[in-house]
Amino acid sequence: MIPLGDSIGGGRRRPVATIALIVANALVFVYELTLRGAALDEFVQRWGAVPRLVLPALAWGAPSHAALFTLLTSQFVHAGVLHLGGNMLFLWVFGRAVEDRLGSPLYLGFYLLVGCVAGLVQCVVSPGDPEPLIGASGAIAGVLGLYFVSYPTAWTRVLVPILFFFWTFDLPAVLVLAFWFASQFFVGVAAITHATRATSGDIAVWAHVAGFVLGAGVAFGLSLRASPGSRPAQAVRTRVGAGVGEHAPGPARLVASVADLAALLLAARLVVSFFGLVAPRSPVASYAAPIVSVTQPVVAPLQGFLPTLRVMGGALETYTLVAMLGVYVLAGLVGQVFVRK
Repeated sequence: MIPLGDSIGGGRRRPVATIALIVANALVFVYELTLRGAALDEFVQRWGAVPRLVLPALAWGAPSHAALFTLLTSQFVHAGVLHLGGNMLFLWVFGRAVEDRLGSPLYLGFYLLVGCVAGLVQCVVSPGDPEPLIGASGAIAGVLGLYFVSYPTAWTRVLVPILFFFWTFDLPAVLVLAFWFASQFFVGVAAITHATRATSGDIAVWAHVAGFVLGAGVAFGLSLRASPGSRPAQAVRTRVGAGVGEHAPGPARLVASVADLAALLLAARLVVSFFGLVAPRSPVASYAAPIVSVTQPVVAPLQGFLPTLRVMGGALETYTLVAMLGVYVLAGLVGQVFVRK
């Protein structure tokens, strides 16, 4: 699930710290793009946090503590466009509300400190690893943890791939973040149980877990759970489908999103059935067959009463058209129940 926005938004203050962090990460990455080969490897090795160097630097009386500084610098180094883009997207979506709650100076200090501690936890889990830890995800996980506790009624718009479609849903933010945390935690457990490395796919999952737990702990410690004076989490300033207005309550938006998805799949069924694309010899049969299979439970009750018409050489499923109409009618009725509450 890819977050696109939330119902809290930027809050009352301009998110200067969040913007500054995004710009700083982008500038460092642009500099990385100017490096080639050995120069880039040397840059990452120098400024990334190498577990087998960081832990000895913690010892009392160590010859040098310089390696500890890389717990900070590693937060601004990224391995690629997707690594950077994914981190900055999560930071923008969830960081603005957290900055609004903490204030820019405290938020910036929280972000950097949690990032350092999260990186240190990953070093402890994989103490002999010679590969440098890089990326802002440990710090951002802390932001997610604090958001999780501070805004329990917020809603998040997410982009979800379904079959070969991409669709947007409005989901409770706590559900999105809980899913993210659970996936990181169980991937981390599996990596330690079944492999010698403590990362999975070169992702420092325990830095993510530690950051999230630290962020949630700070929120509880500072009593940041949804205060009466906080902004209401009811207005996502985005288009909402199925006839539900943009200021509708979160549950109504979720019903609308599900209805739009169901209608999209039914429309796709109409197309593939009309042109016979589900036939075994069709070049897109492998894509068309799942659509027909997924929508069959919806249209099955109507198939015995409504015919398939031949129109311009194609097969028009009238029962699928009626099912699309029924989906929107039902979604409208259910949505109004939530709107009236």
